[in-house]
Amino acid sequence: MALYPSFSFTPYGRSSLPSIVLTTLVLLLVTLLSFPSYAHKVMSGELAKHLKAINYGSKSDDKWVQPSLHEQQQFEAGFAAFISQNYPLAQELVAPIGYDVAQFFDTNTQTTYYLLQERATLPSADFRGGGTYIYNPNGLNAILQAPHPKRDSFTGTQAIDAFLFTETKLLMLAGTRRDSSHALSSCTNGHYEASDVAHQTDSYFNVVHKYMSDFDDNSVFIQYHGFGKTTLAKLQNQCMTNNDLMLNLSESVNYNTTENEQSILHSLRRAVEEDGKIAACVYGNDTKSLGGTWNVQARYTNGSANICSTSSTASSKRFIHLEQSYNVRKFHRDDMQKYLKKALENHFL
Repeated sequence: MALYPSFSFTPYGRSSLPSIVLTTLVLLLVTLLSFPSYAHKVMSGELAKHLKAINYGSKSDDKWVQPSLHEQQQFEAGFAAFISQNYPLAQELVAPIGYDVAQFFDTNTQTTYYLLQERATLPSADFRGGGTYIYNPNGLNAILQAPHPKRDSFTGTQAIDAFLFTETKLLMLAGTRRDSSHALSSCTNGHYEASDVAHQTDSYFNVVHKYMSDFDDNSVFIQYHGFGKTTLAKLQNQCMTNNDLMLNLSESVNYNTTENEQSILHSLRRAVEEDGKIAACVYGNDTKSLGGTWNVQARYTNGSANICSTSSTASSKRFIHLEQSYNVRKFHRDDMQKYLKKALENHFL
């Protein structure tokens, strides 16, 4: 006598293995379709054109929204997956905070890049101005940054073109004008608008900078800035030049540097000076103004005790606060990207 009665699955009264398999497959398909899709976008075209079409808004439009601590943590987790080339996971992590991952084949450079970009664009009410981040997995170990892509005229365009020309690792574009906000940043003694990510610690831009600064101690940062006529006259007087094509190069620390040292700053200075068109002055050596000592990204990479309130006392030799006169930014962007490429190749290769 059998201890238990025999059991068999008999749909419609008779056993059918093909039916069991079919039913299982249907149930599996339904289960899979019930989960959200996290596949990243696939795009192609001219990457420069795509990036230069970004709408940064207008002065005092209050379009920049400060991300919460939770949103910053979520974005950091997504960016960590993004930079590790786990793009499906990155998409899954950033989707809830309004971002998408895109694979972009640039038909000009014949190179594949990866974009971390906000889903909503102006004039959408969902736009938050978190910025755009472009990754070249095979690029040189440098990060180009444009924290003021519109307010510092031409620096957004300059950073985009330089990124493609120099074939560097990462490009960081702020999401709005620096003067989008009426509110002031709680950092740097309240002298800057909250939307000014170079002086704001609570931004996705700063989250990315900190992650990349810690990710690889050998990486270097070039942050693009610009100054106007009044500052030009002051810097010309300090640097003893009458050239209206002028740079003020700084490591964002007020100290004298040795001009023959093997640093990325002096490598760039030498590349500029060899051509003879542009005056390349160095903060702490030649000038005493506009050194970027209140720049929170520079402070972080230079090891400040409190990047919101305390200037760095020493340089990591990894960060360049690149201030440029108007005519350099408008008429000599091609020259500047050639100088940077030469400096980076000398530094890394």
